[in-house]
Amino acid sequence: MVFTISFIISFYILKILFAGEGIGQRNFPHKKPFIIVFNHNSNFDILTLTLVIKSGGIGMGKHELFKVPVLSWWLRKIGVYPIIREAADIEGFDKIKNFLKAGEILIISPEGSRTWKNGQPPRPKTGFIRLAQSVKCPIVPVGITGTRDILPPGSKFPRWKKIVVKVGEPINLVPIETKTENRDLLQQQANEVMLHVYNLLPAWARPKGESREDFFKNKSSLLLPNKNYNL
Repeated sequence: MVFTISFIISFYILKILFAGEGIGQRNFPHKKPFIIVFNHNSNFDILTLTLVIKSGGIGMGKHELFKVPVLSWWLRKIGVYPIIREAADIEGFDKIKNFLKAGEILIISPEGSRTWKNGQPPRPKTGFIRLAQSVKCPIVPVGITGTRDILPPGSKFPRWKKIVVKVGEPINLVPIETKTENRDLLQQQANEVMLHVYNLLPAWARPKGESREDFFKNKSSLLLPNKNYNL
């Protein structure tokens, strides 16, 4: 009930006040589980996903948010669970993995922080890659545009900006064992997936610097060709 009410309110606020637009919803696989990965611009991001997601999913939020009583209650009601970002949260990881095994959808922003330095986002965490490798599920990139201008880091009050949420085609990973000696390969997969996310954004909103061509100059892709997940 809490999720349904929150979904309806968020959807119509985004549509009416921010001219919210969802693109590419048909790219979501019909079969579960899968992982939705999006770029993190502001605390407004998670609400914008109601423009493209019509059913519930499991989210991961920084554990500090769950120290606020009312907010903690609401987050849990809509399916968001705490994760310790700067530590090896084995219990949290195993809980999310079990949700995926049960056929849930995971929604996550691997960047972990909204802060960009010199036009570059933070290096993505590899937890979502490890989960996808463990469960053997696809990853769906989602690009969000507008929220960085509406509620940027440090801002308390929103400003008007059109919001666009664009869903890309599902991504399948080259199988890699999730062990310490493979951390560089897992990091490359995380970086490569995020390139797909950024390519869904308009040119002005993408990270500055390394291009896709530069990224693959001395390395091969660790993603598999697209499959038709809608069969």
